[in-house]
Amino acid sequence: MPKLVGGRPGFRSWVDKHPDPKWGLMPLTHITKGIVAEDIIRSNTVSVSDCKVFGEPLAYLFYGRPAYRVAGDGSIRVEAACPFCFIFDASLIQKAKAIFAFDTGAFDKRLYSRILMDEMTVEDFSLEGDTTRPNRIISALFGTRREYFEGDTSKIDSGRAAEAWEFHAQAYLDLLTSPGRNEPDDRICSIEVILGEPISIEGNLSAVVVPHTLWDGEKGAPWLERLVQSGVVVSPYTFVPGRHPDYYQAHLEAAVRDLYLAWGDL
Repeated sequence: MPKLVGGRPGFRSWVDKHPDPKWGLMPLTHITKGIVAEDIIRSNTVSVSDCKVFGEPLAYLFYGRPAYRVAGDGSIRVEAACPFCFIFDASLIQKAKAIFAFDTGAFDKRLYSRILMDEMTVEDFSLEGDTTRPNRIISALFGTRREYFEGDTSKIDSGRAAEAWEFHAQAYLDLLTSPGRNEPDDRICSIEVILGEPISIEGNLSAVVVPHTLWDGEKGAPWLERLVQSGVVVSPYTFVPGRHPDYYQAHLEAAVRDLYLAWGDL
C-alpha cells in the first residue's frame, strides 16, 4: 500500500537545496461538480472519503492551481454538472497530512509510467508536511507564482535543473517537460495537498467560483447567499449550456486568476 510520507529521501533533498523564496503561501483549491458543491455548502464541510490510493479517509486539494477536472465526457448542459471551485485560505496547508509534487491519483492509474520507473514509489515524491517545499519547487522551476498558476513548463530546463545522480528529480523534470501527445493534463505540475480530517468552510473558505446563472448580481442561490453573509466571495463565470468541459474549466481558471491578482497572490 502506498504511503503518505516516507519513501526515498532523494527528491526531498533536491527540493531542499533550493532557496526558500519567502513568498506568502498560495490559497488551496477544491473543485467538484455543482451537485456536490451544494452538499458541501449546506453541510459547511468538505468531507473526507475513502481513498483507493492510500487506503484511508482523506480530502484532496491543490496548492494554488485550480487543476482538478470534473469527471465525464461530452458537453455539459446543466449547472449541476458544472465545475465549482472552492478557494481556501492558504493557512489551511498547516493541517496537511501530506503534500505531493503531483496528482497522486494519476500516479496510481499509471498515467506517469512512461516517464517514472516502476521502482519509483509515490511516497518518493512526498513533500511530507514541510510547507516551504511547494514554494521552493515553484521558485526553482517556474520562477514566479504566476507562471506556476498558468502551468507554463516551457522554460524548465530538465537537463540543467538536476544532477545526473538526482534520479527522482530528473524523472520529475522529465515528466513536467515531456512533449508526448498523450501526456496527462496539467495536474503533473500541480502540487497536491492532502488532509486527513473534514474541512470546515467556516473560517477557512475565502471564495467560491460558480456558473453565473447561480449568481448574476440580481438573484442567487440561497445557499450561496449564506456564504456571502459570512464574508465569502462568490465569483461567477460565464455558463453557456452545451459546451465542452474544457470551456468551463478555462472560464473558471480566469475567474480564479482575477481573484488571486486582486489578493496579491500572483
